Amino acid sequence: METQKDKAVAAEAIRGHLQKGAAAPASLRIRAFKLALRFVFKLFFRVRVQGLENVPRTPVIICANHLGWADVFLVLVFLPAEPRIYVLGEQQVKYISGFRTRVIDWLQIMVMLDRSKPLEALRIMRDVLQRGGSLLIFPEGKLGTEEGALQELQDGAAHLSVVSGVPLLPVGLTGTSELWLRRKLTLRASKPINPDKFEGNTRTRMRAMTERLDKEMRALVPGDNDRGPRVKLLGRWLTKLF
Repeated sequence: METQKDKAVAAEAIRGHLQKGAAAPASLRIRAFKLALRFVFKLFFRVRVQGLENVPRTPVIICANHLGWADVFLVLVFLPAEPRIYVLGEQQVKYISGFRTRVIDWLQIMVMLDRSKPLEALRIMRDVLQRGGSLLIFPEGKLGTEEGALQELQDGAAHLSVVSGVPLLPVGLTGTSELWLRRKLTLRASKPINPDKFEGNTRTRMRAMTERLDKEMRALVPGDNDRGPRVKLLGRWLTKLF
């Protein structure tokens, strides 16, 4: 049986791979990484970003659809550097490859979700928000399989917004399910959803916010009709790169 000490040690292990102190500032090495990766993305893909004016310079819970590995990097690289964006991800995702593990640990941004300990993840996410960071969540809870389609949203993002007071930022991503050289990738952001605008108890507000989030996100993922060229250069490599 797991003791309180065991839980504290597990939580500290997760926090150990997150930026300590104030969560909002981005160091020079992180800014340099962001600029370098932005250059790489623009070199390999045609990236279009819409709605940057809707992204506040204060902490938000970024809610995006999830089609492939490029989703995380599009959000990290093309949204403002500060406040820093941290990512909620399944615990096992970090260990798919040694390269992925090293990148995630170097960035110090991943909140690992252990499905058997959801309250611990919630505490760590609230801590990140309270320290001034933003958080990226994929509210579908699993990887999507079709461009332009949105699976049923889970209530976790809305619950975190209600208990923390931090707004949700709907984001839609298209083009990331299958990649090839010069593939068009689009990131769209709409206006934040403020939890203070919803009345009732926690459950009522949470459900209403999830419904609103679903509506906003569906409007941001109209689908990508770009079937690409007959020969999709570097397609297999780019799609499975990370």
